[in-house]
Amino acid sequence: MPQHFADVLSLQRLAGNSRTSQSVQRARRRDSDDSDLAYGSDHRTPSPVEQPFSGSIGGVRFTSERSGQLMGQIFDFVADVSSYFSTELSRAGSITVQLGRTQGGTPGEWRAGSRTIVLSSRMADPVHLGGTAVFEILNAAADASRIALDAAVRGGHIDADAEAAGWDPAQYYAMEVERIEYNNGMRHRDIMNAAGVTGGANLFANEGDFNTFYQRQVASGHTHSYEFRYALLREEARAAAARRREQEQARAQDSGSSRSGRRGESSSHGSHSSHGRHRESGSRRHRR
Repeated sequence: MPQHFADVLSLQRLAGNSRTSQSVQRARRRDSDDSDLAYGSDHRTPSPVEQPFSGSIGGVRFTSERSGQLMGQIFDFVADVSSYFSTELSRAGSITVQLGRTQGGTPGEWRAGSRTIVLSSRMADPVHLGGTAVFEILNAAADASRIALDAAVRGGHIDADAEAAGWDPAQYYAMEVERIEYNNGMRHRDIMNAAGVTGGANLFANEGDFNTFYQRQVASGHTHSYEFRYALLREEARAAAARRREQEQARAQDSGSSRSGRRGESSSHGSHSSHGRHRESGSRRHRR
């Protein structure tokens, strides 16, 4: 059987038994008083295989210029389980899910700078990509934790924590980022289990403890990008500190020049006044 037919059948088997309950869930979301706040309205534009696709779940927009059928399958999967992580969907805010080549060679990745989730059809089948999309939305929703960790790097606090733990700072930072992703993985497993999803979309169904997860990430090279990011953050911090020192020195020089100028004006004014008084006194003596 061709692989693309197998992928479609696999997705159908995954979703088929739950269609009735999913329809009820969607109806319940529409009837909920706060559904528009926590979840938003689903919108899907059906598309043939090689035509564009556009769909949205709350603030998360799914879009593809060509592989419409594949993106539609991913969209349907996320929509079917969305009621089980509506809080994270709302927290993720406005983001875009698209197909493309991931920088790390993984099935998916969250790019905070462009607020984009990239999914790679070269790396996984539609079922796996549906689960990956949910996981990356969880990563997007956890941005506050990542921002706090980056701030700790810029402030030098990670270095202190790493030294206390006997770790290299870059590796320690990478481990803490992986810990955020591990926690998201455990949340992903809870969502899939609650939704009754088994198989390839339940990415973390058999995940062990954090140490096992972390060692696998190290072995795969996944942590290297975070170690590189640590170096960039530290360099940014050093450059910012150097700019502050230059600005402070410039302000100090300007302030010193201003004080010196005021002293010179005061001295000149005092000399002029004394000389004037001397001439005036001499003139009076001459008249007498």
